[in-house]
Amino acid sequence: MPCPHFSFKLLGDSRRKDATDEVRQLVFQTLLARSNNGRLGKKVTEEVAAQFGLGLQTVQKIWKRSKASLAQGTVVDVKSRKRGCSVRKETQIDLEPLCNIPLNERMTLDEVSRRLHVGKAKLIRYMHKGLLRCHSNNIKPYLTEVNKKTRLQWCVNMIDQESTSNDQRFKALFDHVFIDEKWLFLTQNSAKYYLLPNEDDPHRTSKSKNYIPRLMFLCVTARPRFINGVCIFMEKLDASLL
Repeated sequence: MPCPHFSFKLLGDSRRKDATDEVRQLVFQTLLARSNNGRLGKKVTEEVAAQFGLGLQTVQKIWKRSKASLAQGTVVDVKSRKRGCSVRKETQIDLEPLCNIPLNERMTLDEVSRRLHVGKAKLIRYMHKGLLRCHSNNIKPYLTEVNKKTRLQWCVNMIDQESTSNDQRFKALFDHVFIDEKWLFLTQNSAKYYLLPNEDDPHRTSKSKNYIPRLMFLCVTARPRFINGVCIFMEKLDASLL
């Protein structure tokens, strides 16, 4: 038995935008012009619906409302009865209980969704609206009273002793050199590569995974040096001056 042919129609094609009040008035006038003693032909509503790109039920409702108004002797009003946004309004969720949840129990959206009984997608929408925010928190060094006094004393020592009390200034720091270092691993314990199907897997070795060779970058910073208005040091040292 041959398989019957089915015609599929996309959901997006069946959706039509709401007709404006001007279009609805034109539909009524067209139907009224094609009517005969208040009656329409069999295919009139279908033809008018295709002409204005509207649904058949929309055209039929417009004609039904206009006939009721004409029968009562009132002004025909075929304007849309929808006012404002006709979509379903989003239910507002109270986010204040989030403050009572411990911080270690709301570190991911999944945890927040489970504790507040709110969908994850709704939480993401709240983040886009600014009602919820994601914060990356870094641990800060704990400073004792001795540490605070030491740091404050270092700042006081940077004040130029030759400056007056009314015009205190910091030292020029021409006799200071700041050194910093940065250690970088030459490779990682686990790495991901994108290879062709016929390529061999990379073979990486190390004596110990806990002691991967490292490379150190040493950076030295100092203020520029001038002699008789001539810069003798700026970003790098000249070998002739060493």
